[in-house]
Amino acid sequence: MTPEQQPDGLPKTGLFTEPIRVTMLEALEPELVEDGARRVTFRVEVKDAEGRRCSDLAVDARITGPERSAKVQVVTDLFGRARLRMTGPAGTYELELLEVAAKALEWAADQGPRLVRVTVR
Repeated sequence: MTPEQQPDGLPKTGLFTEPIRVTMLEALEPELVEDGARRVTFRVEVKDAEGRRCSDLAVDARITGPERSAKVQVVTDLFGRARLRMTGPAGTYELELLEVAAKALEWAADQGPRLVRVTVR
């Protein structure tokens, strides 16, 4: 069935109402791990235009720490949330969202947070 053949009440491009948006982007309290390293955890939450949690969506991000930078991809869980982690020494860690839903849905990037930074001592 093509999108034009779907009844009016059904979404035309997926299970969620577009545009989707990031409603939460935060750095959780850093954890001290073996050898004195720190583990920084970032949490992101994605919801659709009607406020429904968006599960199984790809989130592409760049995590930067004092020693390295990495592009990563995670998938949101049943609550529309995903966690991204990096372990390293004390310093500044940053998460920048690059893409949500890998272009399968319209992401309203300007309607929510895209960058979070935390300094770990």
